[in-house]
Amino acid sequence: MPWKEPGTKPREPREPWGVGGRSDGGGSGFDFDARLRQWRRRLGPFGHGPLGVLAVVVLLIVLWFALGSWTLIGDRQVGIVLRFGRVERTLDPGLHLRFPQPIAEVLKVDVGRSRTISDQLRMMTGDGQLALVDYYVQYKVGDAQKFLFSVRDAEDAARDAATIAVRAAVGTHTLQQLMTRSGDELADAIRQRMQATMDRYDTGIEVTDAGIQDVSVPTEVKKSFDDIVKARQDARSEQDAARAEADKEVADARAEAAVIRADAEAYRTRTVAAAQADVARFDQVLAQYQVAPAATRQRLWLQAMQDVLSKNHVVINTGGGNVIVQLPPQAMTSQGIPAPAGAATVAPPVPSASSSGPVMKGNGP
Repeated sequence: MPWKEPGTKPREPREPWGVGGRSDGGGSGFDFDARLRQWRRRLGPFGHGPLGVLAVVVLLIVLWFALGSWTLIGDRQVGIVLRFGRVERTLDPGLHLRFPQPIAEVLKVDVGRSRTISDQLRMMTGDGQLALVDYYVQYKVGDAQKFLFSVRDAEDAARDAATIAVRAAVGTHTLQQLMTRSGDELADAIRQRMQATMDRYDTGIEVTDAGIQDVSVPTEVKKSFDDIVKARQDARSEQDAARAEADKEVADARAEAAVIRADAEAYRTRTVAAAQADVARFDQVLAQYQVAPAATRQRLWLQAMQDVLSKNHVVINTGGGNVIVQLPPQAMTSQGIPAPAGAATVAPPVPSASSSGPVMKGNGP
């Protein structure tokens, strides 16, 4: 049987990597050269020579643009387009057309997500105490372009700024103030300080919330801290007791002062009333004296003598040598003799060796 029949295309010899792809003549393998020739025949004139290479290049470029020129930005995202590494524009949520890589690149930033920084650190308080502070800070991206390019790593910068703000807030308060703190005031101080730092470095970060969740004492110093707390409680109890005693003393002193003022006011009132009564009586006597001076003088002398004799036991008249014995009214009453009106009350004299009774010498009235 001849190898080549007339009018037929000569068959290629069977080789190990030929059409069959097997050395045993199975013929079921893939022939790359045959497929390449087949593609060239299908491309026609574009499958041979420089024109074919240009067609392949154009086809690849078209596929590159068709597949790599579209980008989708999510609802809570912002896209930053970089052309050869330089910021070109900002993309809002939606589908956008751009140059494919490596000509242009799109960086997507999630601006709707709230990011949280939380940590537990040992810090020194304003009174030199060691405290274990558990804090948190929440922020979000306000400006995506600044967030990406103002600092090397905005998230690390935010973490460092949060630590600095919390340390500054803790350092201006005592441990007792932190444990009995007002959460809103402390949170405002931390948030404002951190936001000022973020604005100063132009990071595009907006701090939304901050606060201290818990303040405790490390186990190494807990015993000493408990002793300090107990001492402060004892001191507060002593101060309260002393304050209560002082208030009681002040109240008693005020009550006593009120009594003294009332007595003084009553005495002043009585004294003024007595003085006014004396003045009134003097005015009455003066009027009578001006009418009858001798009679008024005699009556005043008798009233004065009555007042004096009613308070004395012995009266001595040294006028003319006459002896006047005046017995006490109670003695006269015991003998059945009525006491004269206006008589002075005279107590019996003390007996002596030279006399057995009171003796008065003097002139009569």
